Amino acid sequence: MSSNDLNPEKVLIFDIKGPMAHFRKFYTNSSSLSYLVPPKTVVAGLIAGLLGLPSERHTKDKEETYYEKFSSDKCFVAVSLRTKIRRMMQTVNYKYTKTDGKKILFNQPTQIPLEILIPEDFDNIKYRIYFYHNYKGIYCELKERLDDQRFVYPPYMGLTEFLASIDYIDEGNLSKSFEQKIDLNCVSKLKEVELDFSDNNLQYITEKMPTGFLNDRTPKKPEEYVFEVKGNTMRVNLKDETICYSVSYIENGRKLTENILSM
Repeated sequence: MSSNDLNPEKVLIFDIKGPMAHFRKFYTNSSSLSYLVPPKTVVAGLIAGLLGLPSERHTKDKEETYYEKFSSDKCFVAVSLRTKIRRMMQTVNYKYTKTDGKKILFNQPTQIPLEILIPEDFDNIKYRIYFYHNYKGIYCELKERLDDQRFVYPPYMGLTEFLASIDYIDEGNLSKSFEQKIDLNCVSKLKEVELDFSDNNLQYITEKMPTGFLNDRTPKKPEEYVFEVKGNTMRVNLKDETICYSVSYIENGRKLTENILSM
């Protein structure tokens, strides 16, 4: 089954926000550079943590890990940047540790440049997540936990030191959009859209990001993504066979309608 066969009718919509974030680029080495938005793998890990689904560190059975449970043929994930962000480089000390029997030995610390994301205008960075899963157990449990603000593991923005909070917005109704020229409210695969550069106030950026893992942690092929860095909607022409959804939901008493694409 492909992602085109999902046909979601509803999505859970929630915001994750925090004062700092770091989403490490997979191709960096000594300097830890960050994506401006969380890749799909980060969103999958976030939701798995909220639900308590195990990674390979917490189970010996590879089939129990959450990685393939969040593949594109099983779930829909869209991410929208809602605030302006600036980058800050900070040198941090990492302790090199190794285990000798039951003792943990500490060697000399190593200094690593770390790129940290901080908000430009507000107190917090904020991303809006749109999520659907074809397994009702995962979808319904996440909805219940979002409603109750009751999570197995606390949410964080890429690093465990960057704790975050989650605001549940609504359960949105989805319908396929058949327009070609649209305002897009989320991160998109570059190959699925043609950008409209007529508005000089819009600033686009492209980044190559991971798309998922197999249960043995083998990475899937990365994709080139594009988004608007100021938190504005993008103006795009959809390419043939690109499936776009229109989502309607209520936020603070207002009905909103947005166009989103799956990551």
